[in-house]
Amino acid sequence: MKNDNERIIEVDEDTMPDSRPTEVPQISIERESSGSLHGNEDGTMITGKNGKKLLVIVIAILCLLGLVILFLYLHFHSSVEADYGRNMNGDNISVLSISYTPNSKGTSPMTDSVLGVAMDMYPLDGLTASLEREFPDTADRSLVMFMRSADYHPDGRSLGPVVVDGVGYENKATDGRDGYVAVSQAGRAVIGISSDDDVEKWAKENNGDFFRQMVLLVDGELPRDFILRGKVERAAIASTVEGNLYYIVSRNKESMYDFADALREYGFVDAVYMTGGNAYSFYRDSDGNSHANSATLDKIKKYESRSLSQPLLVFRRPNS
Repeated sequence: MKNDNERIIEVDEDTMPDSRPTEVPQISIERESSGSLHGNEDGTMITGKNGKKLLVIVIAILCLLGLVILFLYLHFHSSVEADYGRNMNGDNISVLSISYTPNSKGTSPMTDSVLGVAMDMYPLDGLTASLEREFPDTADRSLVMFMRSADYHPDGRSLGPVVVDGVGYENKATDGRDGYVAVSQAGRAVIGISSDDDVEKWAKENNGDFFRQMVLLVDGELPRDFILRGKVERAAIASTVEGNLYYIVSRNKESMYDFADALREYGFVDAVYMTGGNAYSFYRDSDGNSHANSATLDKIKKYESRSLSQPLLVFRRPNS
């Protein structure tokens, strides 16, 4: 029996349409031999092979761009150095060709420390320079300084050209020695940075002297690399922007880079390496007093009765 308060609710039981998709998108997947899987939802293929090709192309372009930048950098710097060397050769030949009257009575070191490198610096202007095949007599009061010149091969040949009084000596060709020291017949010394042989030819034609050594500074900049490694006492002949020459010797053992960097920081413009360090530390001051360390005195005694493999660069004051 039904209650009068009950109500009958009619429900429309028509079937509702299914709004879910009847097809499921397919994802195509390709397995390469390497086992990597690639694919995306629209069915397009992204294969590992194509990806690798794209990566190779990108790397090749970057490498090519790097090579182009390196070529331009090296070409620019070599061109600048070549032009600088040619200009310096012309200037040096002009300086060597004019008359020269030495007037210095001696030399005395200036001592300073730059970037932690302690150095003794000897002025060379006003002295007479020459390359000499025999060890100088330290009792000769005209003698002011002497030092080694070119390096030499174990067979006795110099590393790079050597000219003494206009005569070229047998040498072993070598790279990395673009620095040089040249001396006129009158005794004026200059240094230069150039691979050209213009100044060497001039020395041969004008009874001058010439030898090559390694570069420490060129136009106020360090070279790209240094041949010698390790730390020993270092020496150099360097010039200021005014063209004044100095012989510089480190007081302690230094690397080539640290020594060259100290020369640059001090204000030298060009510098040529001089082998031997402070083992050739002899100088005569303007009062005529000679100074030599024990290592130099040992060298002098050692070579009293022996010939020199290569000439020494000798500086003298004019006879008074």
